[in-house]
Order: sequence, then structure tokens, then C-alpha cells
Amino acid sequence: MSVLKNKIWLFLLFAAIILLCFFEARGKSDFYIFLSATGDLIRGANFYENKYEDGYHYFYSVLFALLLKPFYYLPFFWVKFCWLFFNSLIYLKLFQLLIKSKLVAMLNEKQKGIFILLVFIFSLRFFLGNIHSSQITILILGCSVFGLFFISNKKPISGAAILALGINIKLLPIVFLPYLIYRGYFKAFFFTVVFYFIYLFAPSLFLEHNYNISLLKTWLALINPSNQNHVLDVEERSFHGLSTLLSTLLVKEVPDVYALPLKRNIANVTLPTLSAILLLIRLLLVAFTLYFLKLKPLVKAKNYWQQSIEISYMLLLIPLIFPHQQHYAFLFMVPAFAIILLYLMLNYSGISKNKKIIIMVLLVLIYLSANLKLLLGTFNNYYEHYKILTYGALLLIPLLVWINKQIKFNKVEFF
Repeated sequence: MSVLKNKIWLFLLFAAIILLCFFEARGKSDFYIFLSATGDLIRGANFYENKYEDGYHYFYSVLFALLLKPFYYLPFFWVKFCWLFFNSLIYLKLFQLLIKSKLVAMLNEKQKGIFILLVFIFSLRFFLGNIHSSQITILILGCSVFGLFFISNKKPISGAAILALGINIKLLPIVFLPYLIYRGYFKAFFFTVVFYFIYLFAPSLFLEHNYNISLLKTWLALINPSNQNHVLDVEERSFHGLSTLLSTLLVKEVPDVYALPLKRNIANVTLPTLSAILLLIRLLLVAFTLYFLKLKPLVKAKNYWQQSIEISYMLLLIPLIFPHQQHYAFLFMVPAFAIILLYLMLNYSGISKNKKIIIMVLLVLIYLSANLKLLLGTFNNYYEHYKILTYGALLLIPLLVWINKQIKFNKVEFF
């Protein structure tokens, strides 16, 4: 792509990223929590029992805290700057992978430029949110995408090592373990599990073994999805996802200190009932993966469209079904948006006028639900109150279903 190959544009892009990282490296944000947990690790304390920076827990793995140990005594500003720059490079690398994909190669040069620009604009809010919070979502998305990329390109050990690292640091990519079995990637599944346990117990080589085991037990108890605070998931205004949305819709007086004096519930159920409904809807969404997998176990995807759609749907599930998901976690919805936009651009002339209108309206609604905070932040309290970001993510599902039907009907083959 000529624009991306232009050295001037690349220089300006990197200069902008460096300035952004330099600006955002000021202050503490979530990276302070990461290093605080590392400090307690050095002192031999159970950092999962402690709270940091306004009462926040450290929710990530022992290995991740250990990996930060060499940087603990270095100047915080520059360590945080390097962390932000590292995540920015992963973000750019994901775009590079997208540009080089065989599906995007079907676009002409002008279409490629428009496509990449639109995906960038859509994802910008989530990228900036992750950088501002110095969060870990970009790294986890990178582990998921690159791990699956290597696995599907006959590099199961490399892919498994990367995917397992993401699962170890933050459990979210675990949704792909059943996928590997279903699609017949048995070697990749085996090595992912092996690497996961290696990462889990590797800290015992550098820490006292019983200390590591004690940390792991506390960590598992902390992230237990049956905990009440993971069901009534409203501790923070910026929480989104099914657990937060259903809590605000189905419980009249949720313990949400940030709630506006505006009605949003449509029912008032007990906590056990809410828990059961939440579990049922999660299971239904997970089971719906079989629709995209076309109920053909132990068989690889027939084409790049099918593979991209099923992986995009599973990535989309992550911020929806897991509790305690902040707005920046919805970076996982970008691949679904990208595959929908790509199909629309490639097949625009063959789509009926009415369908075009419906699809464009849905895409605009999805874009606004994801980016109103960036475009019109004055009313952000209202967006957070009604959890519009979760609605936008859910709207991507019928569009993925539509594309899946078109591909099946037209028997598209691009392998």
C-alpha cells in the first residue's frame, strides 16, 4: 500500500506515537498497579490480597508480575513509556497483519486505503483508552491473533507458546482452547496446555514454590466468576459487558454509586435469578459459535472468510461474556467490525438497496456506540449509565450472521 510505504508518513506516525506515549507516561494509571504488585512479589507478600491505587486489585498472573521484576527499580516514567510504546508497536503490527491478509489483498489500492483508515478510525478510541490506562488488552489481543495466525499457518508450537502466554497473563483467550479441538488443531491444543502449565509453575524456579502455589490459589479465588461482585458487575461506571448490562436492566437498585437518577431497569429479579439468567445467556452465546463453525468438527475452515468470521465472533465474545470488562477491552470487537466492513466493500454493488441502508445504519450505530465518548465526551455519563457500548458489540452479531449466510449461499472459496 503506497501510503503506508511512504517513509514520511511512517516517520510522522512514529513521531505521533512517541509523543502520545511520552504524554501518557506521566501519572500512575494501571501500570502503577502492575509494578506495585511486582514490588510486593519482591517483598514476598501476597499481592492478590492487597489493593492498589484507590482500592484496585491486581488481576493478572504471577508470571507477569515476575517478568516486570527487572524493571522495578528503574525510573517509573521511562518504564511506563517503554510499556506504552511496546503496546503501540503491537497495535501497528496487528494492522500490518491485516493489510497483508489475503482477504484485504482482494481490494484495490484505493479501497485498501479507505478500509484501513475506517478500521483505524473505529479502533482509535479503544487504542487511546488502552494507552491512557496503560492497560494490557492490546498485548492479549496480540497473543490471541498472532498465536492463532501461527497455528493456522502450520507453526503449532510457536503459536501455542504465544496463545498460552496470553491465557496465562489474563485468562480471556481461553475461549480458543475448545476451538482448537473443534477445528482439529490437536498438536496446537496440546502444546498450548503444556505451555500454559509451564508459565503457571515457572515462577517456582525463581520464587519459593509454596509461595507461588499460595499466590495461585488466591488468584483463582479472586477471579472466580461466581463471586457476587462478578455477577452484580457495577463497581465502576466504565464497566461494560453482559454481566454489567443485565445487572442494570434486571435489578432495580444495583449497588452502583455512579448511577444517574434515570430509570434503566426493565425488571427486578433476585441475585440468584440474575446469576442464572446471566449464565444462560453466556452459554447461548458460546453455543452460538457452532453456527459459525457450521457444525463440522475436526475439519479446518474451508476458506479465509469462514475462518475470519468464526475467530472474529470468538474475539467479540471475550468482552461480552467475561465480567469486569472496561471500555478499552472492547478492542476485541474491532476484528468483527473489520470483517463486516471488508465484505461490504468487496460486495457493495451486489447488495440490494434496502439491505445497504440497514447495514449502513447498523454500522453507524455500532460506530457511535463505540466512539461517542471520543466524539462527544460531554455526555459520557449517559453513555456509561445506559451501557451503549455493550449494545454496539451485540449489534455486530447479526451482521456476522448475515455475512456468514452470504458466504454459504455464494459458496465463496478463498484458500
